[in-house]
Amino acid sequence: MIQAAERAAMGSYYIDSGYVFVDLLGQAMSTRQLREHAYALMAKLDLRRVRLYDARHSCLTFLAVNGVADTILAAWAGHANASFTKRVYVHPTAADMGTAVIHLNEPLGVANVQPGTTM
Repeated sequence: MIQAAERAAMGSYYIDSGYVFVDLLGQAMSTRQLREHAYALMAKLDLRRVRLYDARHSCLTFLAVNGVADTILAAWAGHANASFTKRVYVHPTAADMGTAVIHLNEPLGVANVQPGTTM
């Protein structure tokens, strides 16, 4: 809706780039512009300011820990190499490692003891 109004206002100067996040002329926004808009929105909503790359790392870690395939993670991040995405962006927490222990207990025949407790 907003893009349609911008397109009409700019006439032949508007470039139909096909991107979703565009400036007034239809050109893809730079990372600086996206960052400025995100920070302004965080301020408007009275949210704690979070660096977008921190949010990116958190999102990709969440998706990976919850079973999203490596190739999908890479595509989501805009990377051609899934191993790069996993190596750079996915950071499992101690809680994630505890979940792995619970999953391993059954095939190993170990009582289902929660991580951090003793038998």
